[in-house]
Amino acid sequence: MKKLFIYGAMALSVVLSSCSDSFLEVEPTTQDLESTYYTTVDELESALVAAYDPLQWADYAWGQYNGFNFLSDAMSDDVRVGGGSVSDDKVLQMLRFFKATGEYTPSDFWVVMYSGINRSNIAINKTEVFDGTITDTERSTIVSEGKTLRAFYYFWLWKLWGNVPYYSENPTSEFIVPQMDADSVYSHIIADLDDVINADILPMKESSDRYGHVTQAMAMMLKTDAVLYQNDESRYAECLSNMKTIISSREYALVDSFADLWESDNEWNTETIFDINYFSVNGVRSWDNALGCGGTVYPKLIGINGLNDPSGTYESGWGFEPVEKGIYDLYDDADQRKDAGILNMNKYIVETGATYTPRYDDTGGYFLRKYLPRVGGNTGCVGSSDMNFDNNLRMYRYAQTLLYAAELTLRTGGSVSDAQGYFDQVRNRAYNGSAPVKTVSLDNILLENRLEFVGEGHRYFDLVRTGNAVSVLGSRGYTEDKKYLPIPQSEIDKAEGTLTQNAY
Repeated sequence: MKKLFIYGAMALSVVLSSCSDSFLEVEPTTQDLESTYYTTVDELESALVAAYDPLQWADYAWGQYNGFNFLSDAMSDDVRVGGGSVSDDKVLQMLRFFKATGEYTPSDFWVVMYSGINRSNIAINKTEVFDGTITDTERSTIVSEGKTLRAFYYFWLWKLWGNVPYYSENPTSEFIVPQMDADSVYSHIIADLDDVINADILPMKESSDRYGHVTQAMAMMLKTDAVLYQNDESRYAECLSNMKTIISSREYALVDSFADLWESDNEWNTETIFDINYFSVNGVRSWDNALGCGGTVYPKLIGINGLNDPSGTYESGWGFEPVEKGIYDLYDDADQRKDAGILNMNKYIVETGATYTPRYDDTGGYFLRKYLPRVGGNTGCVGSSDMNFDNNLRMYRYAQTLLYAAELTLRTGGSVSDAQGYFDQVRNRAYNGSAPVKTVSLDNILLENRLEFVGEGHRYFDLVRTGNAVSVLGSRGYTEDKKYLPIPQSEIDKAEGTLTQNAY
């Protein structure tokens, strides 16, 4: 059930339109209302909710398909880009072979992330200086949510581009912001998250009427994600403590059926720490209104080309992101993730009589079952049916908490028995309660990460942070210089000499 009501913001983020089940329609205006608008707590909260809106845009904004998971997985060894040809979605095709340029880089994603930062800054800064009637809890909650969102947006810019402009107050007259080195950006991300975690005002898990909002657990996961990517050993112990806090809270638990994780009827389950929310009913997104509220185009993008499915389970799609046969073959046959996460078309044809038409880069009939377009998945939309599937994008799951806890326990010299216990929980779910014995180790944890999170945007970043990217991806062109993507040339041109292009 969809719960997060997102407000779209126009005209410097101060004219708001609701993305709830009943829409609040407000006529756009060019008047700058920001200096006078935020006079009540409700208006501050509307600014906060507007800061969530850009999360929905990453899958498709102004012409590029840059979804959080596909953007990074395109550079991994688990999937290919696919589509119609080597020129179809050229940015992702260039990323796959580490040939990105300033002209062919995820420039739309860059803009989306800074849109989120702009809105987060408004919510934070207007709330911190607000002198009207507001309780300490209301103020701290809005600021903590805003800082978590700001950290999330910067986290993705930092991982992909490293040395990026950083600002915590929106520029007013001069819109050129100095570039900051990657280590300093990282420090600011951690500072925001430390503020949130130490304030301890956000719930560990949200109530059902607020699903989709960031939580204390999400802030802890985001911090751990950043610390591990930075290989910041000085913070491993505190991140392990955070993982133990999430575990001991008993607010989260693994879902027994891995297949159930990916169905809309089972969203916001006990394993969900943070989802990007999409909904189909009244979804208005369309090709000429890509920033409208509603669903996602991602399932259609990766759907099976020319599919005829007599079972009535899946819709056809455009054939992007075929899964490598090699990762499918890594699973044991008894591992429920093998066929619950990946659709083996050869088996499916035998089971259902389905047919399909392979497209460019077809891997022999392996597709990302987790996010394939389900029949009825866009029911009730009023915009484009292709762009309004209701599949939430799973960003943080409890399974990752357990694997992070296992990894950090080993990296800090902690109890091997504890690490084994965290590790075994994930494996036992995969094997329906009876996983074969496997000794916990850093290599085995990273392998489990790969098997658990295929198509969820983890594999490439795991290769980079562990120093394995050159050996695994070098044949496709990866070198150490490829860690940071080229900054969009359009941003270089507008920066009047204040942005230095990344070596690539």
